[in-house]
Amino acid sequence: MDAMIQPKFDRPALEAMLSGFRPKLHRYCARMAGSVIDGEDIVQETLIKTLQAVDGSMAVERPEQWLFRIAHNAAQD
Repeated sequence: MDAMIQPKFDRPALEAMLSGFRPKLHRYCARMAGSVIDGEDIVQETLIKTLQAVDGSMAVERPEQWLFRIAHNAAQD
């Protein structure tokens, strides 16, 4: 599921892609946080930061790795 995020993305397509990563992302965040509830907080923060970071001029070659890096950084905050 490594679809590239293209410049001039449409938000529904981005949200659909992110929802596909959500279960795996939640497991990763819960493992890092040590609890399911704290993991959910990290997921929410990650999704917000991701939507804020994406603009119409950027292309992300490996969105899953990029998303998990954002999650890792969010967990460290």
